Amino acid sequence: MRYRRFGRTEISVSVVSLGGAYLMGSEPARAAANAAAVVAQAAALGINYVDTAPLYGDSELLLGSTLEACGATFHVATKVGLHPPEFDYRADSVLASLERSLARLRRPWLDVAQIHEVNKAGWGRIMAAGGTLAGLRAAQRRGLCRYVGITGRAIPLLARLAATGEFDTVLVYHDYHPCSQLAAQAVLPAAAAADMGVVVATVLAGGLFVPGEPQQRALARLAAPDRQRATAVLAGLERLGAPLPQSACRWVLGDARVHTVCSGAATPRELVQVAAAADLPPLSPR
Repeated sequence: MRYRRFGRTEISVSVVSLGGAYLMGSEPARAAANAAAVVAQAAALGINYVDTAPLYGDSELLLGSTLEACGATFHVATKVGLHPPEFDYRADSVLASLERSLARLRRPWLDVAQIHEVNKAGWGRIMAAGGTLAGLRAAQRRGLCRYVGITGRAIPLLARLAATGEFDTVLVYHDYHPCSQLAAQAVLPAAAAADMGVVVATVLAGGLFVPGEPQQRALARLAAPDRQRATAVLAGLERLGAPLPQSACRWVLGDARVHTVCSGAATPRELVQVAAAADLPPLSPR
């Protein structure tokens, strides 16, 4: 495993990290065992950063028990917003959400507290007096989190928030991989200028880089011109002779502005395949 400086947080973060959305696996009765196996595999691979959220079912609860049991040191990030559905993004709601998350995670504090999907809150509620940012700052003062971040797909809003210099990290998903560079147009330059830690999630683009039926379903969801471009990109990556998930992650890691790619692995095997990208030379994204 390789590590990169996580922006101005100065955390040394593994270039492949663990996303908590699918830790439960496909069998509800085995959710705890599956989560334990995935986390143990992450620790064995040298992964040291995990991202979760209250929205992700029992993810925080499962991580609370499995992180404690495996004995490895992980930097933990979670989010505020979207859950419960009536979340209002006010400062007191932010604090209450983080306190609930910490109880589920069995931790005294978080490394990063993030706004989940900034477009749901909007600039006004985030930046207002007594709003979301004010709640995150209060959480920092109370020792509930070390750093604060933003997440989502609202590219213009993410870039605008990054440019304020108020946030330490940014997570983008679906918008930076070999078939889409939307996040590179404004978000990554703004994040680099502010020395933010950058997480790129959903690098596999909903199955686009998973051969077989997942790839066919993902291609079918694209408009015809995008499908043609994606097919050409996929053919070029396949000529490398490496598994497509690895190649997609290597491509993203070829951008030095990206510090970690976040794998929402549902099984240890899935995580091993993606994590192998950390030990291979990056592919140039340009």
